[in-house]
Amino acid sequence: MDRVLIIEDERITAEKVKEALKLKNVEADIADNGAVGLEMFKDGDYDLVLLDLTMPELNGDKVLMGIRQFDPFVDVIVYTAGHIYDELKKLTNIGIDGYVNKGSEANLSELVNMIMGKLAPINEDDLEKLLQRSPGLVRS
Repeated sequence: MDRVLIIEDERITAEKVKEALKLKNVEADIADNGAVGLEMFKDGDYDLVLLDLTMPELNGDKVLMGIRQFDPFVDVIVYTAGHIYDELKKLTNIGIDGYVNKGSEANLSELVNMIMGKLAPINEDDLEKLLQRSPGLVRS
């Protein structure tokens, strides 16, 4: 079963996302601040992190840097109400795999679809394309 860590200080928002993921057979844990989220990530085995940027204890960009130091490959989707356009370059350089707005413009279905797309295993066609573009990689 896939596991997602939701690092989000707004409990109601986090619970809604968790319930939507449960309907897709995805297990989710919630951390209500950045420091707790980073510790949970280090102690857990997560396939994806859903990360708010503005949180108590430790801001999202610092959490992202900690996650990337610990695991450079896990998918991280930023989910925030703030307008982060100025920060997108910085966050992209640190390593985000997606961005979804929350708040009045939020679309829970869009978020869940993005998460499910990241969790989906690579299909044969995509694997072949990857192997063709990457000399030195061989199919085992």
